[in-house]
Amino acid sequence: MQPPRRTHALGSVLSLVLGTALAIACGSNDGGSSPPPTPAASTSSGGSTGGEADPTGAPAGDPESGNWLDLGNTQAPPHDPAVPTNTGVVTRGGTLTFTNIGAAGYWGRRIEAAPGDARCDVQSETIDFGWGSEFCCRTKHEVTSNLLTPFNEQLTMVLDGPLRVKQFAVYQPLAATTGPWAIRSFWDRRTPEAPYNFHFSGPKNEAVFAGDLGNSCTFFAMQQRKFPCGPGSDPFCPGSDLDYDGWPGSKLVVLLASMPYADDPAMKPLSCIAKGQDEREQDSPWIGISPSELNRDGWSGYHPCHCFNNTNNGQLGDGCGQINVFEVIAEASGAQWGNRDIISTGIRSYQVGSLGGATCGIQSCGIDQFPADADLLDVNSLTAMKSGAVIDANNRAMKEGPAWRRAQDDRFYLLLLDERSRVVQVAVIHPAAIPQAARAIVPALPNTVPRTAIDGLLNLRLPQ
Repeated sequence: MQPPRRTHALGSVLSLVLGTALAIACGSNDGGSSPPPTPAASTSSGGSTGGEADPTGAPAGDPESGNWLDLGNTQAPPHDPAVPTNTGVVTRGGTLTFTNIGAAGYWGRRIEAAPGDARCDVQSETIDFGWGSEFCCRTKHEVTSNLLTPFNEQLTMVLDGPLRVKQFAVYQPLAATTGPWAIRSFWDRRTPEAPYNFHFSGPKNEAVFAGDLGNSCTFFAMQQRKFPCGPGSDPFCPGSDLDYDGWPGSKLVVLLASMPYADDPAMKPLSCIAKGQDEREQDSPWIGISPSELNRDGWSGYHPCHCFNNTNNGQLGDGCGQINVFEVIAEASGAQWGNRDIISTGIRSYQVGSLGGATCGIQSCGIDQFPADADLLDVNSLTAMKSGAVIDANNRAMKEGPAWRRAQDDRFYLLLLDERSRVVQVAVIHPAAIPQAARAIVPALPNTVPRTAIDGLLNLRLPQ
């Protein structure tokens, strides 16, 4: 059984469809239910860094120079490794590897159409919001490839506090899948106003990401190139502050970050929880990656005409996909599910429905039951995992329930999505215990890494 999910396209969408008022602004403190402002449609298709590229295709890179041709023939600026802060014991690290990801199928893609259009074969309805109505048309977006689908589509990163980030990089292949990868987007806490190929959108459309996110405060991270929303857009998007490209194809996301408690004196003043809510009960950091078309729906993933699920019977997640890379279930969800010390990792899509996502609520999982040096936990047996966990999308049965210890000090958090191997891998690495297979990437985060470094990560199984 799966716990209730806190994803940005989930609970609030259900509430709105059922007629419940919705707080539109992500990170809002007031919990208001007024209608959203009418978005301005965008017709721009060019990014500020120059060059042109297919907005849904692979980026254009030069394996010889390590430059991105579609980003003005540039590469990420020189940078020093970030300095981690670690006060606890050195932990073992961990990997959770999902194999055989990708399959033929479909999801309901939002298109521009009028009532009665035969293409509206997934959803065809006029939705009344109270302040107005809108026709929703979703058509079957057919998928024939099994190469990491649907996660080879444009994806947008979502960061939800409490979270403290020091460095943030996204690598992608420069050309062929057998060639080198390079930093496609880069951000450093020491120079927050000078990101490379990042567009950020935070509470109240804040565009500068400083690195510290309070409880329930959210930042979306995208590429710098504007996506042309408005009339004629495909997938259709009415227009919002999230009208930017995500990262298509294979990608490696690396963050040096920590997850301090919400009631930490340094974090509490940054909180975005609603008035009257309890900091501990809402303490649920989240690092996620979502379909860009879902986030560009106009309300930051909250619009009821969305691609997240194909069915309307409550079995959410069988649509365009989402990965809860590192998700703490809020204790407000109930003692069966919620536990601010345990982190869950799970995948949802039309292929798998729901895969992974093991949780252990405070009624069963006191963090003191696990060894202090364990990052990867088996919440079924209440023991530390002895080796990296592997979940096969074609053979899901396993006795373990892999989840993570929430670290208050710094860890390298990695998410690797590789089309060639059809693998999604999530890793946690302590800065003082970097395995040989990861040293070509962390802590230095060089601009270019060989394909062998990516293969090294794919084969990594922590702890070892």
